[in-house]
Amino acid sequence: MSTAVQFYCPVCFAGVAADERDAPCRVCGARAEEWQRRDYTERLIHALRHPNPEVRMGAIISLGNRRDPRAALPLAECALAHPIDVVQALAIVRALHTIPSAPERDTALDMIADHPARAVRRAVARMRGEP
Repeated sequence: MSTAVQFYCPVCFAGVAADERDAPCRVCGARAEEWQRRDYTERLIHALRHPNPEVRMGAIISLGNRRDPRAALPLAECALAHPIDVVQALAIVRALHTIPSAPERDTALDMIADHPARAVRRAVARMRGEP
């Protein structure tokens, strides 16, 4: 039994047929080879808006491993864009914890300190050393 692989445009995330992977996207016109020249952290940040939660989770983990302060605000925005995905939001708190102390990280934590999920709010408080 064969499982079909779904391909997406790297810019607009429109579904792409396997035989059209190397052609410009029919929706936005982007070309994959041009996208691949962008900074890797930028591509991971962009992946936080992907419709597939597994792709977002991979980007969250990778951004945490990279420890780049540029990722802090997009990570917080991702947590707020998907408020019912508590597992993802907790992974975002862990990723933020790995980023060195910076104004961007502090702002990101402020953004998600009032997250709808109690577990996320508590994780942020623990990270900040609050009771």
